[in-house]
Amino acid sequence: MAKKKNNARKPTKNKKKAYPLTTSRSPSAVDTAAGELAALNFGSPVSPLLRLPLELREKIYAYLLDTQHARPPRPVKYHPWVQGGMLRFQATSPPYQICTAILRVNKQIHLESINTFHSSNLFVRLSLYNDDIYWAQSILEDVEIGFVCTNPDLVSKINRHALDVKIIQEKSRILRCQVIFPAHFLPRFLDFLQEMCDILPKWGKEHAIHLSLRHKYRTGPAATERLLLEPWRSLHGISNVVVSTGAVSAGYASSLQTSMMSRFNPERWLQSLVKMKEAGTEEFSKGHYNAAMDHYVKVIVLLESVFKTNHGKIMVSMSPRFNQAVNKLRYQCELNQAFCRMKGQKAPWEGVFTSYSRWNEVILAADNAVDLAEDNETHVVWGACAPWIPANDKSGYTAAERSKARYRRASIMMEVGEWGFACSDLKAALRDAPGDVTVISAFEKAKEKYDPAVRPGAALRRQGVHGW
Repeated sequence: MAKKKNNARKPTKNKKKAYPLTTSRSPSAVDTAAGELAALNFGSPVSPLLRLPLELREKIYAYLLDTQHARPPRPVKYHPWVQGGMLRFQATSPPYQICTAILRVNKQIHLESINTFHSSNLFVRLSLYNDDIYWAQSILEDVEIGFVCTNPDLVSKINRHALDVKIIQEKSRILRCQVIFPAHFLPRFLDFLQEMCDILPKWGKEHAIHLSLRHKYRTGPAATERLLLEPWRSLHGISNVVVSTGAVSAGYASSLQTSMMSRFNPERWLQSLVKMKEAGTEEFSKGHYNAAMDHYVKVIVLLESVFKTNHGKIMVSMSPRFNQAVNKLRYQCELNQAFCRMKGQKAPWEGVFTSYSRWNEVILAADNAVDLAEDNETHVVWGACAPWIPANDKSGYTAAERSKARYRRASIMMEVGEWGFACSDLKAALRDAPGDVTVISAFEKAKEKYDPAVRPGAALRRQGVHGW
């Protein structure tokens, strides 16, 4: 007698769920508000989202897609396993609570939001080459960055990330792992690499690092270099460094390679930044404000990059004279870049991403210069570098320097049309420089234009300045 075929479905084993780069998140107050807005416009052929100005839509996209705005509710743990000679990781929860469903709504919203997704996160692809697969595992487990490791074939085909990083041990050609992480984890990753070089002197000699800038997105050519390549100057003692010249000049690549392959010397490092600032001052004197601004901003980024790493501990232990020189250098760069941003030509990304306002950066630079010249506590200026903050002494600034910082910020407020704020700064500038004819003239003009009936901050709001 033939056995009756059992058509019952066999139970399937629970498969491990891989969390891709794009994940969804639970509904929030914004989701609820969006649903109520859609209900009010039910039946209309145009999406309620598309009725909003582009500036507001970009802010919504950033809220949904920026990994810095969407931190996981608890630390993410990774469970590694090996498959096909490649290291894979299973995350206990999605690394980033972002909502990529917005990318699939329609073609217009996709084109608008995909730029925000890549430009705000500036993803880095990290490739690890080594004969020993557990070497790669130890690096990724110890570095404590939120990364995504989906199917290795998919990661290798990704082509919209901003930076390619390859770490190769002893000329190995065996790729052991590829992961993706957003650029805001880059300082932590560099800090880990420098710690490895300091603890294990042979580590830097046995490894090579290859860097390749792939896309520049909304940040403009110079700004992309500042965000993704300049921080690597804080890493020293690597025996072999290769920087691709595909998106940067040969001179820039050579300079970065030399910096990473040398030993760190605080005095020599500071002198190199002073020379960079002087190059900016030379461009400034010629009226080349955009070129000068690039030099000033690079100096500031390099200052912050070093203090974010373990080198910061060395820096703050230096003499008070050294730390004051660091603060003075930043004061000069902030002061000059504020003027350059105000007088320079429109940046390449302005007008394309309309929510961006250069006045945000102008006013921030001026605020930083005033804080450095007038306050010993500079946590607001150096807050991103905590806990390593160079000690500032406001008595080390002359009355003329304090007056100049106030006058520069007042000039910006007058340019924007905030005459009340300008009067306040000019009055303070006159206390330090009572006989300065330029300040007196500007003060008289500001008092003449000032209207008490106008609410403070109205002009800043019109210019799109954040916080107003």
